[in-house]
Amino acid sequence: MKSFAFLCLVLAMLNCMPKNITPAVPPASGSSIFDSTKAQLLKTGMFVGLDGPTSGTASVYDQAGTKYIVLNPFQSHSGPDLYVYLSKDKDAVDYIRVGKLQAISGKQIYAVPGKPVVSDYGYVHIWCQQYSVDFARAEIK
Repeated sequence: MKSFAFLCLVLAMLNCMPKNITPAVPPASGSSIFDSTKAQLLKTGMFVGLDGPTSGTASVYDQAGTKYIVLNPFQSHSGPDLYVYLSKDKDAVDYIRVGKLQAISGKQIYAVPGKPVVSDYGYVHIWCQQYSVDFARAEIK
């Protein structure tokens, strides 16, 4: 009976552990196809924390027709289900989901899907999809 109670306690503790939390630092990456020396800077802006402390810069580049968002430097707080969005408006009503946030700190590079007209987009967001919360926003100009 004690073994059963212990097993139930272990299972309960595992279910209470945080899931899907963004890592603290980006994973070690191999060679990236993005090369800042061959890319043209289009827009840049500073992050403002909306749901906790966030700081850093979001920059949008064009390299051979592909758009990239670079977060560098970047620092935020952890949360579940965090994504990088490129949006036309500050409330992220009209947006492109760029990718899952790689980490809450450090340099990160994201290829923007499709062929967006970057002049139509004015914001980069760190967005919590699970709770529909805008963690941070950078107005890019």
